[in-house]
Amino acid sequence: MPRGSAGSDARSRLLAVARHRFAAEGALAATLDQVRREAKVSVGALYHHFPDKRSLATAVYAEMIGQYQSGFLEMLRGHDTAEGGVRGGVAYHLDWVSAHRGEATLLLGDRLDSEQLRAANAAFFGSVRDWWRPHQRYGMLQPMRIGITAALWLGPAQEFSRYWIAGTEPTMPKEAVRAFADAAWAALRGKESQRKDT
Repeated sequence: MPRGSAGSDARSRLLAVARHRFAAEGALAATLDQVRREAKVSVGALYHHFPDKRSLATAVYAEMIGQYQSGFLEMLRGHDTAEGGVRGGVAYHLDWVSAHRGEATLLLGDRLDSEQLRAANAAFFGSVRDWWRPHQRYGMLQPMRIGITAALWLGPAQEFSRYWIAGTEPTMPKEAVRAFADAAWAALRGKESQRKDT
């Protein structure tokens, strides 16, 4: 096996084990040595890829964000209407949190910055803008102001996600998806969309 391939395989195994352990126990509980042994990699391979736990946690965080964003964009591209995309974004977020409860705890915690994360975010927000732009042009959505738009779109759902994760309710309440989707659409719809309803 070529050396690069073996290295990539060791890195992938370390990330997979760390992601599982961090989601189940929290990033502080699992030690690097536990992750290394479960991933069946050498001490040298571990420290070659991840010199400390923060670098491993940062890589796990970036990988999860990338997968979340990829699914979000796939959902968004499946909606031709502005309302469908806005409501779909809220539903996607809450469904993802419900399906990945432990991992969502990591994503909704402290942001672990990295070059990989910055690159993923730049590509993600560029793609969201591309979807948003024609709907804005036709008056169906308000102009995008990325921080404000993101807060109005997903902020309440993210805050509820923290509450739900900390609780004991086994499934995400359907009324939460509907309530936060209604609120997001009311906050982000454009003048033309409002005119059609009057």
